[in-house]
Formats: sequence, C-alpha cells, structure tokens
Amino acid sequence: NAGDLSSRVPVNKRGDEIDQLADTFNRMLDRIETLVTEVREMSDNIAHDLKSPITRLRGQAEVTLTENAGRGEFEKLAADTVEECDRMLSVINTMLQISRTEAGVDKPTTEQLDLSALVADACDLYRPSAEDADLQIQTELQPSVHVEGDRRWLQRMVVNLLDNAVKYTPAGGTISVRLSTNRRMLAVLAIEDTGIGMTAAEVRHAFDRFYRGDRSRSKPGSGLGLSLARAVAQSHGGNIEVHSRPNTGSTFTVRLGNEREEAR
Repeated sequence: NAGDLSSRVPVNKRGDEIDQLADTFNRMLDRIETLVTEVREMSDNIAHDLKSPITRLRGQAEVTLTENAGRGEFEKLAADTVEECDRMLSVINTMLQISRTEAGVDKPTTEQLDLSALVADACDLYRPSAEDADLQIQTELQPSVHVEGDRRWLQRMVVNLLDNAVKYTPAGGTISVRLSTNRRMLAVLAIEDTGIGMTAAEVRHAFDRFYRGDRSRSKPGSGLGLSLARAVAQSHGGNIEVHSRPNTGSTFTVRLGNEREEAR
C-alpha cells in the first residue's frame, strides 16, 4: 500500500519455496523500511541543522540594513556570513564524505602506515587544548603498529575521537589512549575518558548521523564526527564500538583489519 511500509507477506511456515520467497521478500521490506526511516530522519536533521545558521544570517542582515549601519557593521556582517557559510559547507562536505565512503564510492588510498606515530602525533596535537581544560592525556602505544590505510582518513578518525573525549570530559579528568595488536596482529585503538558518559539509549544511537544526546547539545558540534569515524573504520576493513556509563566515561574501541578473517 502506498505510504505503508509496515505490511508484510504472510508466511505459512510450511518451509516450501513459497514460504522461502515470502521470507526473503519480507526481509527486503524490513531493509527498505529501515532505509526510508533513516532518510526521513536525516532529512529532518539536515533541515534543523541548517535552519538555525540561515535564520541567524537573515536576522543579522535585516538588523544591519534597518539600522543605517556604517562600513564597520557591514564588514562584520560579511565576516559573520563567511564564518556561517564555512560551517554549513563543513557539515555538507562531511555528510557527502560519509555517504560516499559508506557506499564504497570513495576508496581509501592505501599505503603502509605507522599507526603508532600517527596516533602519537594526534595526541601531541590535542595536549595543549586538554591542558587548557585541566585534562590529562595518557598514552600507552605499542611501537611500530603498521596498517594499510589512508593517512588523511585515519588522522581524521583519530582526531574526531580525541576531540569528543576532550569536549565531553570535565576538568580534572583523564583521557587514556591505548594502541596494540591482537592475536591476529590487527590494530586495536582504544580511547577512554572519564567524561559525562552515555545512557544505554544514547549508546544505541551514538554513531547515527546528527545524533546528539541531551547533555551534549550545549557543546558545539554537528553530530557527524562519530558517523565519520565509523565510516572510516569500516572502509579499512574494521569497525568501531563504544562502551559507556553515565557520569563515568566512555571507551571507543577501533579495530582495523578484516574482522571476518579474524573470526575464522
């Protein structure tokens, strides 16, 4: 029925070819319903995320035009407009990168990388901002952990995870970064913080695009960082998971490599 994605083909449970066909068809409908729901939610989120800066720009322009503003006010309006446009372009470009990466359109440019050095550099980059926020970044990095991957993509994944940890950890907290290899010699990166943590419901949606928990809405951000981190991990044959407790902290664990081969 048009507009109704909840209907399913009846299955008689006889196990014959018709039941198998009906079951396959129903699984396809489940997937379609999920995708359509995700598209609707993402469209709502995009509209909400772009509405605020556009409203601000219009308000600033209207005030500037109606107050007989001088050159200084118009220059400030131009600077604010450029800043808002850059932020919106960043959101749109990140969305496009996530979509293209998940669809396999953008393939990582692989090279042999020293992931230990890459993670160490990212930690050094964030230490000043962490110290300004009265936070400690502790590292336990196994030396010479090498992976085949795209340096730029992996740098952005690590930076996004560190940025989240710094952003949501109160003063006096600690961020622990550990890198090692497992029994199959696959890279395992864990970033643990003593931050605000997440509820079980928030954990289920942590990697959804534009999702932001209630306590994180006061912080700047678009809700795309974790989605991008997951897309990058999956494009490198791995995945990312999170374990978290409210007011205790979160641990994000990235495994890079072919997990199917590891399971065998």
